[in-house]
Amino acid sequence: MLPKLKTKLNNPSAQYLALFTLMGIAIMLICSYTSPAFYFDYSPDNNAFFTVGKAMMHGKVVYKDIFEQKGPYVYLLHGIAYLVSHRSFFFIYVYETFTLVASMFLTYKIAGLILKRPQALLMGILSPALFLYHPYYDYGDTVEFFALPLILSVIYLIMLLGAKHLQVSHWWFFTEGLFVGIIFLAKYTLLGSWIAFYLGLGVYLLRRKDWALLRRVIGWSGAGFLLAVVPWLIYFAVTGGLSSFIRVYFYFNTHIYMTSSVSAFSNLVQSASLLGQFFLSNVVFFVLGLIGTLAITFRSDILKNTFTKVLYLLTFFTSDVLALYGYSSGNVFQYYQLAYFPFFVLPFIFFSKFLFDRATIHSDNDVLPILTTMLVSFFLVLGVNNNFTSSKLFPNNASVTLKQTKVPQKPAQTEFADLMRARTTGKMTLLNYGSIDMGFYTASGAVPTQYYFQNYNIPAKSDPTILNDQLNAIRQKKVEWVVFNTPLGKSPQKWRGDPYHVGQISGGNLNPGTATMAKPLYRNYRFVAKHT
Repeated sequence: MLPKLKTKLNNPSAQYLALFTLMGIAIMLICSYTSPAFYFDYSPDNNAFFTVGKAMMHGKVVYKDIFEQKGPYVYLLHGIAYLVSHRSFFFIYVYETFTLVASMFLTYKIAGLILKRPQALLMGILSPALFLYHPYYDYGDTVEFFALPLILSVIYLIMLLGAKHLQVSHWWFFTEGLFVGIIFLAKYTLLGSWIAFYLGLGVYLLRRKDWALLRRVIGWSGAGFLLAVVPWLIYFAVTGGLSSFIRVYFYFNTHIYMTSSVSAFSNLVQSASLLGQFFLSNVVFFVLGLIGTLAITFRSDILKNTFTKVLYLLTFFTSDVLALYGYSSGNVFQYYQLAYFPFFVLPFIFFSKFLFDRATIHSDNDVLPILTTMLVSFFLVLGVNNNFTSSKLFPNNASVTLKQTKVPQKPAQTEFADLMRARTTGKMTLLNYGSIDMGFYTASGAVPTQYYFQNYNIPAKSDPTILNDQLNAIRQKKVEWVVFNTPLGKSPQKWRGDPYHVGQISGGNLNPGTATMAKPLYRNYRFVAKHT
């Protein structure tokens, strides 16, 4: 046992993985709002995931008993986070660290197919600046971020297939099939990489009439996919939630939540236009996304043959275009575009190769270059991501309070949660009226009792039942506590929301119309506290 452990510890890849892990722990501590270094994770999406995950752990069936439109794997992950810590995102911080470390390690492995091992190490060390670019990596805890290592694994597999003349272990195809199933039931617009990969590889094998390998690819990939999907189908069938799952996750997302209603071809053109705008918005994106991709296509020192070039380009373009399929300009949240960033890795390695061809690290024992690169990596991360300014390093920052005071302040979530727990004797019931989940379910520990426990980024005309159901809960006093927000200086009785986005979240997660609920609210409830 000990000799085997000693052999593993002496393995350079294991040592590099340990180094990446230490870096990942430190970097995510100051970049992710889920980390203990932050007062609270204010992300509406993250808190909604946590709230639904918590509800699942209390026996509620997502889509049937509680409404949210992401995939079930997202809520399962956050349900586990709830079991680990009832009122914090600590487990998600650990999982985000794992995600970053996996992305760094895969960058190192990809670079190892092109550069010498010590040089590839430096690529892994520098890669966090690519994956944590603000505001594409904002609060953290997004499906796009968790998908980064999965997409990188496709890129690595493409290069392995080219380098080994298609002779790779069947476990690669099983794993990719498993990833397809997970992404399919997390956020299926991120499936572009695998759609292109399997179509491209399938056509290539058909042309070669390599039936044996084609059967291996289909069989093992299918087995991985079924392992990820079938348990959920059984779960929804047994709980009576299968029709709700299909109605919400597929129909609602494609017919109501998506912002574009044009034809399929027009959606593709629109998405390609958004991709082009992204590349032209920043010189780094332009160089890595366009110039770098063209460069590695026309050279043979990165992608070494036509097969890998064509398959990589298909994967790159399909992944990026489908990531924003169905969204129109002005309705794109920037974190969606984090899915583009795995395809910056190969161009980044290509440009770095010029430096390494002239002056570089030659040995695993060159401590000074490694430490210097680590220091540079931390500076680059601080340069592309300023989340640390909202951490506990900066007390009373704007994410906590707008008061100009040196007296330590609590976030609204913590302040209200303390108050609710102190004054509630039985089971706590809460309604987050009119806004996306603001974190009060998380901070208080309350389990939602209403199907529409929050509002959604959907116009009232598209689905009027959401706000009507919430207003009905207030009229009938179905919950003990109600939390809502209005713009600074606006009273609930007078604020009517954004007239151009009636019933929709707008202007920084503002309540879409508290004036419509002010009369029943003040008749049935007593004002308790306010936070600015």
